[in-house]
Amino acid sequence: MSQRSFSGNLISLLTETVKLTPDQTAIIETRGGTESSKNFQELYKDVQNCAAYLNSKGLEAGDKVILFVTPGYKLTILVFALIYLGAIPVIIDPGMGIRSVLSSIRSTLPNILIGIPLVYWASFGFWKTFKSVRKKILVTESLFDREMTAQSATNNFEQVSPQRDDLAAIVFTSGSTGPPKGVRYLHKNFNAQVHSLKENFGIQRGEIDLATLPVFSLFNPALGITTILPEFNPRKPAAANSEEIVHAIQKFKVTTAFASPVIGRKILEYCTLNKINLPRMKRIFLAGAPSPPSLIEDLSKILGNGIVYIPYGATEALPVAFSTSSQVIRNAKGVLSGGGSLLGQAIPKVSIKIFSSRLGGFSMSSLEVTECKQGEVGEICVSGDIVTDGYYRKPGASFDARLEFRGSIFHRMGDLGYFDNDHCLRFLGRKAECLITDKGPLETERCEPMINAFPEVKRSALIGVGPPRQQSPCIVVELENKELNGNAKQSLRIKVLEALNNSFPKFGFSRVVWEDKIPVDARHNAKIHRLSLSKKWNLLIERNPKFGCKV
Repeated sequence: MSQRSFSGNLISLLTETVKLTPDQTAIIETRGGTESSKNFQELYKDVQNCAAYLNSKGLEAGDKVILFVTPGYKLTILVFALIYLGAIPVIIDPGMGIRSVLSSIRSTLPNILIGIPLVYWASFGFWKTFKSVRKKILVTESLFDREMTAQSATNNFEQVSPQRDDLAAIVFTSGSTGPPKGVRYLHKNFNAQVHSLKENFGIQRGEIDLATLPVFSLFNPALGITTILPEFNPRKPAAANSEEIVHAIQKFKVTTAFASPVIGRKILEYCTLNKINLPRMKRIFLAGAPSPPSLIEDLSKILGNGIVYIPYGATEALPVAFSTSSQVIRNAKGVLSGGGSLLGQAIPKVSIKIFSSRLGGFSMSSLEVTECKQGEVGEICVSGDIVTDGYYRKPGASFDARLEFRGSIFHRMGDLGYFDNDHCLRFLGRKAECLITDKGPLETERCEPMINAFPEVKRSALIGVGPPRQQSPCIVVELENKELNGNAKQSLRIKVLEALNNSFPKFGFSRVVWEDKIPVDARHNAKIHRLSLSKKWNLLIERNPKFGCKV
């Protein structure tokens, strides 16, 4: 596609899709056992009509609009209608918890609320949080069908034509290692991401995507891809029905999917149990947290000729780099022996640097930034059009997260990593979760893949106990079988400690504790809340210093 095609915004790209394939199915939504579908021409008309309706209610360019709508067709239409108007959608994940949600709203100061009845009426109870809102629009099934997409847009009702550096949306981080922050997405960021998906992963018009992460499905209309919205709650991926997911893949001849590791595992387990292969699928993206090499290898076998991609990025910058199933399989031994997860090489037009990691913030002066040599561990920092424009109304956080190096602005990913001998990027975990011991730093991703390889382990977490900068390592384990007896647990404890002490003898691992359910983020059901785990177990171990030690 020509560079000219990427000079507008998501609406411009949708318009191009409508011109090229107006009758292609855009969205198929399954709800309550029934299916509904819209082609791209119908979707675009609904976007125009919804924009006209919102405009008639007083919405205009520049309005900050907080959206609390059930993921699905309505969310897609509303986001595109707001961009059509030049308004700025504010997207907050309700799964982050009520306290974080309210804090995120207060930090954004939206002036429009569009929400389902629960949120609409709750806004009156939490009036201090919503005091900046001047207009509230209730979204119900009948209202959406009767008014929002039924109003006829006049011929002179044209979309706003933004500049590439204009603010397009505010998308909040999940807050897995700190307070959620609103990320400033410019139109050029969305355009660069769409271009990257097409150029680097071979995604073509006419493909069919299984939408398990609603935010990422918003790119599909711009890419000319059919979106399948299956009947499960994307905010609770762990509760998804494996049979329904695989059935949707088969029924709708899905070619691509962007999923968290928990969804990837559900697909694998159901297909393995029922001897099913998915030869039509060209690719599955596993993102949100590192995936075990065994999951990636076994899932690639189910796909046959398809590829499992492991993209690397964050809300602030995506995609940054990626590895493939074949690369991970070749490097599995190194991953399981403490070498860190394989992230591959940088996406074209994205610059990745490893800078020396420090406890404090970087100065914007490049004179104070030291680039690490190959093999040296530091903080992963990235630059390019896929990198967003800092945080909304948080100049301090934006300053801490950005630095200048040789004339370019780099975003600090908050992740530790290094370039290996093959010049591939390796991920060692979050900087905030790295243990600082008197024997040196110990990163989470050195240890956890090794422990997760034990068949008895569902997931594990490395946390530190003791005073800051003198922490001792502690392994938290969630078992596959919650009924495992005491002798079996003790045997597993011994094996885990032997494996870790053989690989990292200087740290003196001596403590393993059991957790019924390790806390993870709601968005992907994969990112572990290690800091909250550390707080909990530090209190318990302070009361009983022998907690978790080998007996």
